[in-house]
Amino acid sequence: MTEQTTADRPWSLRRAAQHELAEWDDLVQHNPDGGQWTQGVAYARLKATERLIPRFLVLERGVEDPPEGEPEPDEPVERVFVLALEHRSLAGRFWYLPLGPGAALDDLAGIADAIRRARGTEARGVYAVKVEPYVLDTEEGRAALAEAGFRAANTIQQNVHTVLVDLTPTVEEIFAGFNKKLRNHIRNAEKHGYRVEKVEHSEATYEQMYALMQTVAGGKGVDTMKPYAYYHQLWSELCERGQGHFWFGYDGAHEGPQASAFMIGFGRYALAKDGGSVPDRAIRGGAHLIRWTAMQWFKEHEGREVYDTYATPPSWRADDETHRMHGPGIFKRLFGPIVDHLPSHDLVLDERRYALFLRLLLPIERRVRRRPWGIW
Repeated sequence: MTEQTTADRPWSLRRAAQHELAEWDDLVQHNPDGGQWTQGVAYARLKATERLIPRFLVLERGVEDPPEGEPEPDEPVERVFVLALEHRSLAGRFWYLPLGPGAALDDLAGIADAIRRARGTEARGVYAVKVEPYVLDTEEGRAALAEAGFRAANTIQQNVHTVLVDLTPTVEEIFAGFNKKLRNHIRNAEKHGYRVEKVEHSEATYEQMYALMQTVAGGKGVDTMKPYAYYHQLWSELCERGQGHFWFGYDGAHEGPQASAFMIGFGRYALAKDGGSVPDRAIRGGAHLIRWTAMQWFKEHEGREVYDTYATPPSWRADDETHRMHGPGIFKRLFGPIVDHLPSHDLVLDERRYALFLRLLLPIERRVRRRPWGIW
């Protein structure tokens, strides 16, 4: 008797059921890609404040009569849980799957077909779908997407280019694998009494964090910083779900924390989302020690397997001083080499509406919304 598989059955797309919505984050964290926080409920609620409509979708394969049918008890079934952010305009509906759909790269051709078939049901009126598979950028990967009908587009999520640290070895092995300069920074901070604390989330914590974020880059702050209300909702949503964590660092020379970091634990990943520090420091290596302390905590307490430093220049621009992430990139490259993931790709379902949006509506929206980072 041959083992049953789902490979000979097509993918289908449906809306998530109520019981799936109730456990959405847990389901997403078991997706084939290891689970991305941008596919979770907190991110959906955050983006809903920016006039994007969250659509909670399920891609499945192995169901005889999708979407209502259920497999027999001994039949295999595959499911991928997908958040789509829907943007509406005169052109129609445009779906963006932030760091999604969370499926294996080899399955994206079948998923594209499922989306096309769903234009008469769940995807009615959708003229394009932007995907962002968190897969290493290779010529083979780009070719596979192109063959499936996807077109390369501008990158949206900042950690498409990042540094990843494998947290599965022992603590001693991870530390030994760091750049010698990084190890010296961490040891120096420990030797001179730099203190790192994991702090509870509160209004005071959020306010301190935001203030420290405004003093980075030599006290000039970051050009692309968003309003406090944006971060407040992001941090509070994630913390209340047990997914967000703050660390503050103290060097004894400042009245409050000298540096701070907000990190996210979701799926396989521990992600360093936000950070800040006062320009002057009494102890060298404090920021490095904060990251190393957090890595150990995520490994020990949550079993995360990968630490994502979040956002660097592309590897081919690592030494380009004109790139806006050059400074942070120097710091993060001490933890390892830059890793490039596939850029965003668009699946165009209606050429005319897609062209109308790109050429006419998108420029207008960017001016009206006054959001230089884009509509997503």
